[in-house]
Amino acid sequence: MMKTKKGKTKIKLKKLLLFLLMVVLAIALLVFGTEKIVHLATGRMHADEAKPTYYLFIGEDETAGSEADAMLLLADNDKKKEMTFISIPPNTKVIRQEKTNLLLKDTFKEGGAEETKSAVENLLHIRIDKYAVVNYADFRENVSKAGLISLYVEKYMEHLDRDGSFDIGLNQGYQPLDSEQALGYVRYVDKEDGEIGRIQRQERFLKIFLSHLQSRMALRNWLTVRYGFRAVESDITPSEAASLAYRLTGYPPEGCKFIIFPGEMQTIGKVRTWVVNPVEAQKVLSLTME
Repeated sequence: MMKTKKGKTKIKLKKLLLFLLMVVLAIALLVFGTEKIVHLATGRMHADEAKPTYYLFIGEDETAGSEADAMLLLADNDKKKEMTFISIPPNTKVIRQEKTNLLLKDTFKEGGAEETKSAVENLLHIRIDKYAVVNYADFRENVSKAGLISLYVEKYMEHLDRDGSFDIGLNQGYQPLDSEQALGYVRYVDKEDGEIGRIQRQERFLKIFLSHLQSRMALRNWLTVRYGFRAVESDITPSEAASLAYRLTGYPPEGCKFIIFPGEMQTIGKVRTWVVNPVEAQKVLSLTME
């Protein structure tokens, strides 16, 4: 009879130990699982790495024979909670043995996004992780999901398309812009400030657009981009784009920097060309790292 009681006691003790072990494992899995989910949701599996992730965004003007008329390099440094937006003039000079005065926008016509991506990598001596090509329709669709964007239009802006009708018509003054008007604002070029002036307006619009996104809930931005991001061509998955938008929402405003790739405008063979300053360019890239 005593042996039976001892046997039952041992069985109960084993069950208790097994139960406690299961509780400990459950807590460990819960903690680990929660942390992993957060990392996956925000795309921060490599947060401990000092090097930034580089994204290249190419704006395509299909009305001009599928020409690349805007290029933006985004350096996302999650460890520093910083994003650096580097605008690269499309008429930037590219050094290539067989062509002495090849422009960056010409590489897009020759070999598409992959050729342009390779040219930017060689120019900056970096590895671009992801890219996306966005046309006018994509721009309008992506901006429209954020709602009206209010800003001050510095001057009256107008432009006639090839058919002689207005495709840009903006009055001077502070006003809310819908996606079509926003496209006109970032496209507009005048004789006074030329291409660099347009890039400055693009940066200005981007700053206001990002500020608008950062005023919203991070989850809302994640959902909007996850199920609404559009591009003609891209190797950025919807989840990756959504994670980028999620992280951006949490970065402090001072962590977002806007830079025009260093250089100067020169006339080479009657063509207005942006010639890169290599020393200043390396200083800019160093800002994106530790």
